Amino acid sequence: MFEKLQSAASEEAAYFYSASADDEVGRSCIGHLRGDFGRSGEEFWVTWFPRRSPFETTAFKEELGKVFQAIGDQDVLKSRQQMLRFCSKHPEARIKGAWSTDVYGFRMETPEHRYFLRCFPFAGDYNFYLYCYARPERVAEQQRQVTSTPAAQKNKTEPHR
Repeated sequence: MFEKLQSAASEEAAYFYSASADDEVGRSCIGHLRGDFGRSGEEFWVTWFPRRSPFETTAFKEELGKVFQAIGDQDVLKSRQQMLRFCSKHPEARIKGAWSTDVYGFRMETPEHRYFLRCFPFAGDYNFYLYCYARPERVAEQQRQVTSTPAAQKNKTEPHR
């Protein structure tokens, strides 16, 4: 149903990290998941960090669950050891300039969203972050809809008092 994870391009590195609120709005960030495999490397802990995005809809949440499952089906999120195996097969996915040479970046797209998975397959830090973004064409479509509403048109033509 979903495409396989692809190694991200070096110019996409910023999409793997949180940014200022303005930058995240500009990039149409919906939120991110942060997770780790615990002390044993076999546990599974995950937390969602929303961004108050208009794109965080029920449909998005359903898709996120399916994307997360599809990523898991590729053996990336089964354990720290499995993540290390997966990352080792993709040395081109190393994120240049990251705090460690063992940080890897992958991407996946759906018709509505873009997902960027940052992996660190070692103990001592969170093992993964999955950043979720609305696709640029969806953002443009929403902006067109907002500016074409009657209230927006009225605000354009009437002076403020």
